[in-house]
Amino acid sequence: MKIIQGELKGCNRRSDDTVSFKVDSLLEVSSKDIGEIDSYRGSVAVIVLTDSTVGNEVNIDIDEILKNLPENDAMSNYKSPSKRFRDILWRLLEQELQRKPSTEEFADFYKREYEKICGHYKEKFED
Repeated sequence: MKIIQGELKGCNRRSDDTVSFKVDSLLEVSSKDIGEIDSYRGSVAVIVLTDSTVGNEVNIDIDEILKNLPENDAMSNYKSPSKRFRDILWRLLEQELQRKPSTEEFADFYKREYEKICGHYKEKFED
């Protein structure tokens, strides 16, 4: 777990109703810390928003926040849509081959299936 105090600079709603946040750290971050932060890519993050503006003292009990997080299956089992899709295709190929596919086999299979799906949706376009 890494705790970084920051200032919310903005947010953007995405087409799937998720939100992208822009946050700037309030303190300088060392190269070592940047490396550690980068190791968290793909991990679940919890953003705690306060009604305090930058410069005002904020007293936050992180342990209390973590202890009171609602049960959320998405947090413990989260996969991005693309990761979920890859995992499904992996299992499908594994089932078809009745063994673990090689990296090359999966790459070829993934590309073929992806092209099929793209073709399927392209057919739905009106001329």
